[in-house]
Amino acid sequence: MTRMLAILRAATYAAAAHVGKTRRNLPDPYINHPLRVAEHAVRAGLDEDAIVAALLHDVVEDTDLTWDDLLAAGFSERAVTLARLLTKWWEAGDDDTTPDKATYYGRILEDADALALKLLDRADNLRDVARIVGQRREFAEKYLKKTRREFPPLYERCRNAHARDTFAESLASLELALERRR
Repeated sequence: MTRMLAILRAATYAAAAHVGKTRRNLPDPYINHPLRVAEHAVRAGLDEDAIVAALLHDVVEDTDLTWDDLLAAGFSERAVTLARLLTKWWEAGDDDTTPDKATYYGRILEDADALALKLLDRADNLRDVARIVGQRREFAEKYLKKTRREFPPLYERCRNAHARDTFAESLASLELALERRR
């Protein structure tokens, strides 16, 4: 029962942190994104800390909350560490090839749970981008190009079959959406 409580607490915390926010270019409540990533984390067989991290992974990046706030709220150090591994700390541009990015991906590659979560997070983002191809084709093409450039090493290293399959299906979904709109 404590596992379920930790996950419910994280979902409630994330929902409160993202209240009133929507996904970029979509009318969907923002909380739907971390909820979907967490659902896939469950399907991937990841543990409680990884599921909690899936729910919290955008809280610090997208709000004024801090890592200390998450720890003070009672989330495990492991869950907070995983969420931190997924969080970008630099200003990203169109072609953000910085030493920070290399460090970011390097740290993710060292942790199997973070690696699976990163693929699941990107998979959900790819699906959302596929939904807006008609309105934001140029953005969708750039996002696909960036994914093809940055994610092969992560995909190859990931040993979680569900994360790999979900990522591959989502990538194909965006490719198909772009092809259909030519």
